[in-house]
Amino acid sequence: MTIEADNAKEEIREIVEKCINCGMCKSRDSVFKVMREEQYSPRGKAIMLKNNQYDGIVFDDNLSKQCEASCPLKIRMHEAIIKARKVLVEEKKEPEEARKAIRNLQRTGNIFGEKGEEENEEEK
Repeated sequence: MTIEADNAKEEIREIVEKCINCGMCKSRDSVFKVMREEQYSPRGKAIMLKNNQYDGIVFDDNLSKQCEASCPLKIRMHEAIIKARKVLVEEKKEPEEARKAIRNLQRTGNIFGEKGEEENEEEK
């Protein structure tokens, strides 16, 4: 494990330990509204992160911050999710789809691996 991953885990704990598991966040979270499974809810992710369970499910969050609007404690879950993603990348445990998107971004400048219109014009 790297120092960066250790530091990120500590920062995540500081964010999610404030969560009282009230569930208010679920009412506005668009991913939970579709998936209807607790682990996809902000509360479910907070519980997982509190228990040091880092799972690829954090890549299923759209980072809309909607859950934060209804959180009575104004917990910044999007920051915890971003840090959890970094931990998984540092530990080389990110989902294959994320690896592919990163490779495409490095190679072509977009996550889909498609060349931009300007590049296609230059090839003509």
